[in-house]
Amino acid sequence: MKPIIIYMALFSLLLMAGCSFIASANENSKISQAEPIYDVNIQTEIVEFEEYHITVHYPDTPNNQINQTIIDYVNQKKAAFKKESYKALQENEVKSSHELHIDYEVLHQDHRFFVVQFEETMDVVPGEPVIKKTTINFDKENGKRIESKELFKEDLPYIDRLVEFTADALKEDGNYSENMKSALKTIFNNNLHIALTGEGIAIYINGVADFPQKIVLGKKAVNELLRPEYANALELTGNIKKEEPTYKEEDPTFSAEDYRSKHGRSGGKEVALTFDDGPHPEVTANILETLSEYEARATFFMIGKRISYYPEVAKQVAEAGHEIGNHTWDHPRLSRLPQKEVTQQIDSTQQIIKQVTGQKPDIIRLPFGDRPPVNYKKEISTVPWTVEVKGWQKLEPSQVAENVLSQVEDGSIILLHDLQPSMDEAVELIVKSLKQEGYTFVTVSELN
Repeated sequence: MKPIIIYMALFSLLLMAGCSFIASANENSKISQAEPIYDVNIQTEIVEFEEYHITVHYPDTPNNQINQTIIDYVNQKKAAFKKESYKALQENEVKSSHELHIDYEVLHQDHRFFVVQFEETMDVVPGEPVIKKTTINFDKENGKRIESKELFKEDLPYIDRLVEFTADALKEDGNYSENMKSALKTIFNNNLHIALTGEGIAIYINGVADFPQKIVLGKKAVNELLRPEYANALELTGNIKKEEPTYKEEDPTFSAEDYRSKHGRSGGKEVALTFDDGPHPEVTANILETLSEYEARATFFMIGKRISYYPEVAKQVAEAGHEIGNHTWDHPRLSRLPQKEVTQQIDSTQQIIKQVTGQKPDIIRLPFGDRPPVNYKKEISTVPWTVEVKGWQKLEPSQVAENVLSQVEDGSIILLHDLQPSMDEAVELIVKSLKQEGYTFVTVSELN
């Protein structure tokens, strides 16, 4: 009898251990089968007309449904801006160019969630820009946007509970006053901006005096409010940050002074090709091949934020002997910014160019050809252009080339862009033709 009892006891222990192992394996399986951490690229759209200017940056992920939702959001904002711009132009006697500027930040991503926040600046009324923020939480399992109300249990007055938790957090930080509770309820009812994070949820309060812009509520506080699938997902995953690139500061590359001392002035016709708005991982690389084939040098005015995504491309430009100029951090119209932000736009770009390429730019081209609002420390010169193609985005490469060639003369500074794939072919047509006409291609600094 005893052996039977012993066998039964051993079997029970093994069964319990097996169940424990299976449960653990299931938890690990949930994580291993989750969506990967996205390698995010940046998309940039820049449109310039006499009536208005548009600059839009947005993330590009491996998830097509997420991308489509983001593109739909961008298109809605552009359509609303164009409507407001047209209305203002019809109503006002004083005509001024309007601007829409959209930038973004990836606030959080883990194996389940992808969270991005957009900042939209609409400048239609002179001196009164409207700045708004839009936070979008995505479920990576299905690519769908999670609306704020969908995060919380249906049977709970979640707004009231969030107000209580937020008030408690403000009290802990010493930033609370009694009138804040009613203000919080009004803010949350009208426009609740929530971002899922590894710590719990972050609530964003934009443009309201006496309130911090961001308040984080921990998992313990909010898990009882969240729907079980989201609460469980937050427990399984933490705040996974993509490793920030570290740049070994490069030694200065071949400079304009080196070129002059080696080659001197050509004594013949010279032209400076300039490219704005890059770098682009494909377009810029293709242009570099064309320039190398025809032994042409050029100047690239780069956007700092794009360099942060594609540092290797910027480095290739410098290593190929081309000049790099500053084109601000994210391409706003500097004339509408306060001096502190102007300095940040320029300094941040100077810093990343120096870190990535070793070049310290002494030239800048301001977005949309703006005049500099200040003489920036007298260390950096503004570079205009003498040849451009209006509406080039809608033209065939051959038309762009023909337009440029009809304007070029000795000493011309040609404005081109290295964002759109169609520019590859146009550049080759331009360079090939001018080379046959006896032109030497130099950087802006060499031309001056």
